This record gives sequence, C-alpha cells and structure tokens, in this order.
Amino acid sequence: MLTVTQAAERLGLHRTTLLRQITRGILHAKRLGSVWVISAAEVERYRHTHQGKVGVSSPDHPLHGKRGGGGRRKKDDPTPR
Repeated sequence: MLTVTQAAERLGLHRTTLLRQITRGILHAKRLGSVWVISAAEVERYRHTHQGKVGVSSPDHPLHGKRGGGGRRKKDDPTPR
C-alpha cells in the first residue's frame, strides 16, 4: 500500500491531482484514519489507463490552439453559423 504522496511520486503527478482523482472516483483508494492509501496495482492500472493521453493542452492534439466556435455574436455580424 502506498500513500497518496508516494503514489504521486511514482506517477510524476502532484499530490492534489491524485486526491482530486480519488474524490472523482477515477482512482480507487482506501482511507486509513486520516491517510489515503492506494494499492500498487491500482497505481499501475491508473498509469496504463490515464497517463500519456493527449489532451487539448498538448501541441499534438488536433484542437490545440484553436478557438471555440461558441460565444455571442454581435448584432450587426451577418456571418451565419
């Protein structure tokens, strides 16, 4: 069993990121008193299923740097959507 800090070090993530994942139910952990503990197998499962995914903030993502199409148009903007 690993503490959240130990698991974060193994994964190269911040401790609060893992705590957020635990509260969202993405990372499975148990609470022993005031300390969250995570099994080594769960850390490896998380690594294989969640790490290395390309997000929008990554330059490799096709939508990186693109602006959203939403928002309000000005009244005199004739451009159809």
